[in-house]
Amino acid sequence: MFLRMSRVLVGVCLGITSAAVAADASRFSRREVTFKNGDIELHGTVTVPTTAGKHAAVVFLHGSGPSTREGALPYAEEFAKMGLASLCFDKRGCGSSGGSWLRASLDDLSEDGIAAMAFLKTQAEVDASRIGLWGISQAGWVATNAATKTKDIAFMIIVSGGGASPRETEMFAYRATFKHAGLSDAETAEAFKVIDAYFGFLSTGEGREQLVKQLDASKNSAWYQYAPLDRILPSPENRMNWSWVANWDPAPAIARIECPVFLMFGDLDMNLPTDVAVKQWRDGLNAAGNKDVTIMVFPGAAHGIRMGEHDARGRAPFAPGYSESMLGWLWQHVIEVEK
Repeated sequence: MFLRMSRVLVGVCLGITSAAVAADASRFSRREVTFKNGDIELHGTVTVPTTAGKHAAVVFLHGSGPSTREGALPYAEEFAKMGLASLCFDKRGCGSSGGSWLRASLDDLSEDGIAAMAFLKTQAEVDASRIGLWGISQAGWVATNAATKTKDIAFMIIVSGGGASPRETEMFAYRATFKHAGLSDAETAEAFKVIDAYFGFLSTGEGREQLVKQLDASKNSAWYQYAPLDRILPSPENRMNWSWVANWDPAPAIARIECPVFLMFGDLDMNLPTDVAVKQWRDGLNAAGNKDVTIMVFPGAAHGIRMGEHDARGRAPFAPGYSESMLGWLWQHVIEVEK
């Protein structure tokens, strides 16, 4: 099911979620937990409804860069009001968790999520057969890759992520940034010579010395402030952990996803090529024979389904209907399925 955002759908979702939340007003508890993926110890928070019985649950995955559990805790609270348990954890190398996200591969990040699912299965309040993944941005790839490693993912919610390959996405984002900054065609072409060399190094491990020279020579260029690649250039020893950004194709992995999937995008996203992502998600899920798919594109929304002016906290508000649609989908596809 592919949907442009509509008032009708929002009305349906509001009707469902307001009743659900009112019936189970803020009745939940939290506890701090630790779990492991191999030698890496990860710290997080389990949030569970206080209603009796076993509950479906969700693991929250991270976007790119450093990230703790804090951003997901408000979601966990709202989900718990509906009867959904969850685990939010600090990304490896962030908050209280060990390891380093800078030295983590896509497989490492996916396996962190799978380890979180395995931990939730041991919790008395959780239905081990009904654990899903929620992810934003880079987590779209993390969740997609996780689906090649386990068949235990019961459902998936992805916000502004996946579908398009990492390389397609990075190239789109750089081009959109340069255009927004008003760079000339010549300046953009100059930038992409260096960006292409950067991806060449990530892909093959070759050309790093020349790339470093190119970056040093570019520091006074108009484009450099928007793409300071030397700040994220991995060492030769760490390059393999980053090679997926240049080489990984999510299409075969998407074609193996058979669980219910809810995908949300903004049509003004400058970090992700929404049209490409939607098409490739849809093609892959069709190849999987997956009929339980909902795709929503929110008009006027950017990355993370945020839009408009920044609020007092420095973040733009979510698009109208974003939260209601997500809670409504969970009610229909996860909570009601248990009954």
